[in-house]
Amino acid sequence: MFYEYSYHFESLIIENTGIKHIMSKFDLLKQTFLGNVDERIPLALWKHHPIADRTPEGLAKEEIAFHQRFDSDIMKISFFGHYPCVDFGCEARYDGAISGSTTLTKAAIHQASDWEVLEKPDVMEGEFGNQVRAVELISQYAQDVVPTMATIFDGPMVADKICDKQLARYMDENPGIIETALDMITDVMIDFARATLEGGADGLFIASQHSTKSVVTDEHYERFILPQDLKLISKLRGKAKFIVVHLHAREPNEIVRFDKIAHTQGVDAINWEDQSASLGLREGKKISKKAVLGGIDHNGVFRTGTPDEAKEQVLDAIQEAGYEHLVVAPGCVITVDTPEENIQAVKDGVRSVKLYDE
Repeated sequence: MFYEYSYHFESLIIENTGIKHIMSKFDLLKQTFLGNVDERIPLALWKHHPIADRTPEGLAKEEIAFHQRFDSDIMKISFFGHYPCVDFGCEARYDGAISGSTTLTKAAIHQASDWEVLEKPDVMEGEFGNQVRAVELISQYAQDVVPTMATIFDGPMVADKICDKQLARYMDENPGIIETALDMITDVMIDFARATLEGGADGLFIASQHSTKSVVTDEHYERFILPQDLKLISKLRGKAKFIVVHLHAREPNEIVRFDKIAHTQGVDAINWEDQSASLGLREGKKISKKAVLGGIDHNGVFRTGTPDEAKEQVLDAIQEAGYEHLVVAPGCVITVDTPEENIQAVKDGVRSVKLYDE
């Protein structure tokens, strides 16, 4: 995993009193994942870039500009929301959603027999290929500057999107067909993830939208969801320098299925809507013994409050969570209408936290 890799550079600044070492973002992330508290708490900020993100060049330009503006300690490469679906036969468009994601306008699956004729796409071509090209372009900027992670959807999340969110029904009515389809889709996402790593991504941000009890039953989770997630992680953990898993919670106070993924070998950190779900950051760290990404109330005061309110909220979250094993980040995605003043205030607040006396 991340700690097995060494980076060949250091950042140094010369002062009147001598030479002072400034920890690189790579070393900072490595130490945080190990549970060590050093110079500062890492900050990860990410958002979608609608319209521009439909071309490799547009996405790369926006991601680089966003990083240059806010200097995040991790760059999550946020492909457009239906990127894995197009090559399976779907169509999508951006209709103004504040999340920055797209809306499905044409599904690939309309009946059970459609799953059986679903063809495996080439991840170096089409929309998958466009995302790989974006990673390559971004890596030209990010190499030796900031760790990057490509956003990978798990197989069930892709399957749910291509059938217009009818996956639960198909799991009930056609379980054998769905198991076969999920195996194939997960294989595609494994191939795509490997292609992004070969394209220059350092790590992976693996997203699941079927981690809460309100979305799928325990039986569905154990049969259809968890095995695909474990397969995805096991096939990629030897390739990626680090893996972050995002467990999506749609509604406030949702119960997140946390334990099994949290204890999976190869997972370095976990991200979820900690500010609204039933599970907080401190408890998540205690259960998993791993790093957690969160603390920013991305749908609350971060988006709608004043800069001072946004800063105060995240500083309170840091105090509650504790400094070790913590990366400050949104629970899901920064909305496109979030004021830049609030983002800057949160960045300044996180950077102001003193972890030790100088």
